[in-house]
Amino acid sequence: MSDFEHRIIRACDWLRRTIVRPGDGYAGWGWSADVAPNPQDTAEVVCALAAARRPVPDAPAVLAMMRRTSVAHHTQGEWVFQAPVDAAWRLRALRRLGEPLTAEEIVASRHTLLTTQDLETGGWALSDGIAPISVTATTAAVRSLLEFPDSDDATTQATARGVSFLVTAVLDDDSRAASNHAAAQIAHLLGDPAIAALGGARLARAHTLTVDRILAHLESSPGTLEEEQIHRGAVAQTWYHSTLQQSVAALATAGDRLIFHPTFRTALVQLLDFQQSVRTHRDHGGFRTSREGIITSYSTAQAVQALTEVHSGVRQWVNPATVFDMLCRESGAHHTDPQDIAQTPRAPVTMNSSAGAAVFAAAAAAGVTIITLALAFDKGTVQPLGEESSRALVVWGSLLISFGIYCWAATVFNKHRSGRVGTIVFAAATTIVFPTVAFLLG
Repeated sequence: MSDFEHRIIRACDWLRRTIVRPGDGYAGWGWSADVAPNPQDTAEVVCALAAARRPVPDAPAVLAMMRRTSVAHHTQGEWVFQAPVDAAWRLRALRRLGEPLTAEEIVASRHTLLTTQDLETGGWALSDGIAPISVTATTAAVRSLLEFPDSDDATTQATARGVSFLVTAVLDDDSRAASNHAAAQIAHLLGDPAIAALGGARLARAHTLTVDRILAHLESSPGTLEEEQIHRGAVAQTWYHSTLQQSVAALATAGDRLIFHPTFRTALVQLLDFQQSVRTHRDHGGFRTSREGIITSYSTAQAVQALTEVHSGVRQWVNPATVFDMLCRESGAHHTDPQDIAQTPRAPVTMNSSAGAAVFAAAAAAGVTIITLALAFDKGTVQPLGEESSRALVVWGSLLISFGIYCWAATVFNKHRSGRVGTIVFAAATTIVFPTVAFLLG
């Protein structure tokens, strides 16, 4: 994991190097090099550095940036940052910079979030006015309200209503929750321990559905950029979502069942390829928005967040003995170790010598039976089979089918003990397969 940590450090160092100090005592980041530093993009970087436990450069000037509600836009004048999503990010960043919950800007952000929550749905819009309810704004708002204690009834109720909106949107196939970035944002939030503690079958079901959607998106369109429109006063902005970074972060918080999932591993490898690894490059350590995209502060900040989640998840879920087993499996030092005997588009076919011997025995028995009967019928040495012989062959075939079902079930449902899987298969065969065959023969 040391190289993994170094990648996070290099990305954080890139963020530290690219901070912009335009003067007037404040500093921060824009989403790219040609965009003026602003509170929203700065807040995202601050939260990423805090997640990676790296210091924020020039913290007093960054704190001054976070207290601003507007900056000068390079073409359209004043650029106002007072939308609900801005309040959510500002609140989180101020907390990461050490500001207490009683700070003036935090109190103001809390008020903005509580008064702009949609009364009908429980969600939030990206901007004020008549803008549509957004998953991006809602997940940001809910996550920021988690900063307040449970004793704050107003924020607790607003959080619950926001989570309810997201869960309902997923279960009802709402188009607002169907995109790659929306599914990733919802899954990432629902995987948060504070949200998961709310419990309930609906929340668990929504989390499972969004994880499945992420896996499907990664298999069909990995690393794509998706757009979302936002208006800040007179300035119209396009919000770009790095779906690969968000997807990796969401899957990393979904529990141990996904750490070794082939799609997750492939996505993680692809994300690491987005990082500029050439040491002499001026953007060394930064992350691209996509494989052919540019290196930006928001894609790097989201990558730091994702890699931090992966690093934490691996340390929490992965047994060191499992890693050792994987290394032994890769080297194949002994024939009883699992070996990858064939490659498929989804995952390699793995088998050891014991499994190979069992499959060989079953296949040889089936093959000998078929060949012997074929030759006997061809030479005319066997008359039509009697009742006892026919039933014996049917039982023999049923046993081979049951053995095949057991091999499949034991590998697919590998979280359960093989003895339990074998008992279930035997019970199904004796209660369903054999009675059905007996009925057909009778």
